[in-house]
This record gives sequence, structure tokens and C-alpha cells, in this order.
Amino acid sequence: MLERNNSKSSSFSDYLKNKPFREVLPWIGGDLQTLRDTFVIDFGKSKKNKKIFFPINKILSKKFEYDYLLGFLELPENLNSLRGFIIVTHGLGGSTKRFGLRRISRKLANNGFGVLKLNLRGSGSARYLAKGNYCARCSSDVISAINYFKKLINLEFKDLIKMNNLPIYGVGLSLGGTILLNACLDYDENKGEKLLDGLACVSSPLDLSSCSLCIEKSRNYIYQKWLLHRLKIQLWDGFNDEGKILNNEKLRKKIRALKSIREFDQKFTAPSWGFDSLEDYYVKASPIFRIQNSIKKLPQMLFIHAKDDPWVPYNATLNLKEKFIEKFTIFITEKGGHNGFHSINGCWSDEVVKNWFISI
Repeated sequence: MLERNNSKSSSFSDYLKNKPFREVLPWIGGDLQTLRDTFVIDFGKSKKNKKIFFPINKILSKKFEYDYLLGFLELPENLNSLRGFIIVTHGLGGSTKRFGLRRISRKLANNGFGVLKLNLRGSGSARYLAKGNYCARCSSDVISAINYFKKLINLEFKDLIKMNNLPIYGVGLSLGGTILLNACLDYDENKGEKLLDGLACVSSPLDLSSCSLCIEKSRNYIYQKWLLHRLKIQLWDGFNDEGKILNNEKLRKKIRALKSIREFDQKFTAPSWGFDSLEDYYVKASPIFRIQNSIKKLPQMLFIHAKDDPWVPYNATLNLKEKFIEKFTIFITEKGGHNGFHSINGCWSDEVVKNWFISI
């Protein structure tokens, strides 16, 4: 873990005191904050994107069968002042095409970081590259990708790394934060080495069961239907690529009949990743139950969560704040929605994450 610079840490605290989160019209309330990015067209362009294929093993196997994750590396204009590298992961049913992920990646690249936007197994334009789909604890995929990335940058940026001891950080949006956190907890550390030098989680679920119950509330009917539709397409496309859909009416009916994310996890996610049941998956893939016993594996961490998040209850994040206030940097705001935090000066959480990485 990199040592915290006290003067930079103080500067970060001062920044937050002077710039707390405030909603901006018309994005008032948790729902509009959550939905805002869906209504916005992204006209921004990334400066440089290098496509990288990350070899990963077959699910629940140590065998490589030509499965890959797809990532896009975006570099700042001035490599001589490179601050480090940041891996950014998306949430449930998302991909690197999501507006929020592209926006925070641009901000980080514009502030001197090399940014790897990573598609998880089966997502987005990487659907054809790997069999199956990611889950909240797809640590084997993520650890393989990060280890491969470390070797890659050690080759391509070896002179800069020797001079500046460049760190590798992570940013997880929503479930992407859960996935990176689980990967850090599952990493087989070597001589105290951690998977990442710092990790920021924005609106990330720490207790999957409570999130599942929350999304099934009647007020969240449209949210669940929208998310489930994206998951069904992802599942359908995957089986279609593997040639399993065309002559399998039973499988087609099974996918069409899915009525909830809980049912999706029970019938597809949990069994495909070797969990005994839905409950087994939700417990073992929820970081909140593992952090205390494995806290030494974790790097410096930032958690951002809003109390009015309609998808992910903030209670588990609050629990962390009460137990590990000295270990983690945690901000729980009254407003902000799910992965929203839209203020008059743009996305507040993007700015906080950027400043936090600069401060550590």
C-alpha cells in the first residue's frame, strides 16, 4: 500500500468541506439523480483508446479455453507526468459503453491517469469473447486481468514506472465496485502485496440480499424490468453465440419466463459460478461479511453512497463507517441517488474520486 501524504490528505478534506454535494435542477430526488445519465447524449470523445484482450480461464477451471475480457486503455496527453493507472469497472447489465463510466474515465485521463475501461465477462462488445457471464464474485477473471495488465504496463512503461513508482488503482461503479472489492479480498497476496494500491467504490452493494429485496419493492418495478431486460439480452446473446439457443425451446422459455433479478441469479448466476444456492451466492459474494477477517488484504479505500439510493440500501456502507472509520474514507450523502451525484458543476462523485486518487 502506498503511504498517505498528510498534506495531500488534509487538502482533500478541505476540498470536501468546501464542496459538499448539492442537487441541481431538474435532477431533484433519488430517482431523477439515478436516471439522469440515461437521458443524456454523450458527445465527448476519448483521446486515445488502445484495445486490449485479457486471457481468462474457463469459469470454475484453471484451464484456458480462449476466453478473453476486452478493455480499452485511455492515456493522458503528457505521459511524462503520468500519475498512475486506474481500472474502471461497470455495474449490473452495463459495459464500457455506459455514459457514466466514459465520463469518469475521461476526467481521470484528463488529470494525468492512464485509464483501463474493462468489460466484464460477457458484457457489451466483448460478449463474443467469453462463455458465460460475470457475477459479483468473478474474482478469478478480475485477478487474471489485473495481473496481465500489470505485466503489460511493466513492459510498455517500464522507464516511467522505475522513475515514479506508478500505482495501480481501481474504480468500481455500482456492482463493479463489489466485484473489485471481492477480487481484492480473494487475492493471494505475495509478501504483503495487494491487488490494487487504492480502490474507490461508488454506490456499490456490499450486501447482495438486501439489494435484491430493495429492487423488488413495488416502487422499483420499472427499474427491475429495465435491468432484467438488459440481463436477458446478455444471457440470450451468450447462449446464441455458443449455439445453445436455436434448437433448445426449453432454454428459450426459461429465459423469457424470468420475472426478477433474484430469479435470474437463482437459475443462472449462482449455478454457473458453482454456488450451492441463491442464498449461498448472496452470502459468499457479499463483501460486508468478509471484510473484517480479511481487512489486511485491502488497499486504501473510498466509499461514496447516497441515503436516497433507490437500488442499493446504504446501511451496509454505514456499518463500515462505524467499524472501520480509520481504515476507510467513507462519504454518505443525504441525496445523490444511485451512481448519480449530479451537481451544478457536473458529477460530484467523479470529482471526489479524482481528488481522492491525487491525494493518496
